[in-house]
Amino acid sequence: MGGKSRDLRLASLVPDELDPPRKNYGFKEREFQREEKPKSDSQPPISVQDLAKQSGPVTRSGPIGGAAKASDPNDVYTARDKIRIAEKAAGVDDLEIRKKKTARRTRDYWLMLLGGNAVLIVGSVYMGGAAIVFGLAGVIIYSLGLTWVVWQIMDRY
Repeated sequence: MGGKSRDLRLASLVPDELDPPRKNYGFKEREFQREEKPKSDSQPPISVQDLAKQSGPVTRSGPIGGAAKASDPNDVYTARDKIRIAEKAAGVDDLEIRKKKTARRTRDYWLMLLGGNAVLIVGSVYMGGAAIVFGLAGVIIYSLGLTWVVWQIMDRY
């Protein structure tokens, strides 16, 4: 009995209309306002063509191509040539061929890789049986881990 009265109370809180009234969305009507109104009705509004005519004919501001004057202090090619002559005199173009030496990181990597794998292989063969499988897994994990640490994690030294 208590469940029915509770249902009736809840039903009284629910509105009769299930859906809210439908909202209609749309665009406003287009309204254009003229910002620059002509000063008088006799003058037509200014157009782009009028502005182009007022600006005058197309003129070039200076020489575009051709060689620069010899006495021009701002000539880029003359300044570049002076800089190249100074560089050659200072020996900047001279190259020194150095003997390539093996980096310490490469040397240490190979020593640790071979030494660690040798210990794992010798230990697993010595124990025999299923230890060989675990030794092989250890070699793979050790090799991948060492490679990742040495070449990805560590900085150059």
